[in-house]
Amino acid sequence: MSTEPTSIKGSVQPPTSIDSENSGVGASSQANVTTGKRKATPQRSEVWSHFTKIINSEGASKAKCNYCQKEFCCDVKKNGTGSLKYHIGSCKKNPSNVVDPSQGQLVLPRKGVEGGEGHLSTWRFDQEACRKGLAQMIVIDELPFKFVESEGFKKFMFVACPRFHIPSRTTMTRDVYQLYLDERVKIKQLLRSSCSRVCLTTDTWTSL
Repeated sequence: MSTEPTSIKGSVQPPTSIDSENSGVGASSQANVTTGKRKATPQRSEVWSHFTKIINSEGASKAKCNYCQKEFCCDVKKNGTGSLKYHIGSCKKNPSNVVDPSQGQLVLPRKGVEGGEGHLSTWRFDQEACRKGLAQMIVIDELPFKFVESEGFKKFMFVACPRFHIPSRTTMTRDVYQLYLDERVKIKQLLRSSCSRVCLTTDTWTSL
């Protein structure tokens, strides 16, 4: 009885179509990872219509004003757009801020406000007058000098009067002291020119 060796060539199976498809998907996904780039997020804030984003010689991101060419820090992780918004309202070369200083605005002060009682008058922006009024508010309301550097007050002034340059707490201290010197001179002149009797009282309350 003769035996013939069996052929094992038929036992080798060719690779299935699924394996070839999987290998193709893996290669394509790997190619997308290596060659794909993240899309840059669009600049949504309205301030960028007044600024141009640049990279300086040190590699830092800067925002350059389109009117006065002044540069500001605008790093996404470290800086916001608050300083850019404030500069838009205070930039002297911004066409929206150009106002004829000789032309006043008609205002009707409310009753109870100094100089008010419903008389129509004109108003012009005056940086020094605003600083004096701010010093008077600090004294009357007994506010701390650091109040002028608070974030809430800066946002309010940006909405109410963007042209007003908010002074620092050190400048505010000098303004309040100058206000005291001016009032002291007025009192001396009043006492010197008045012939009536003056009675001075002080708060003598002391705590235990």
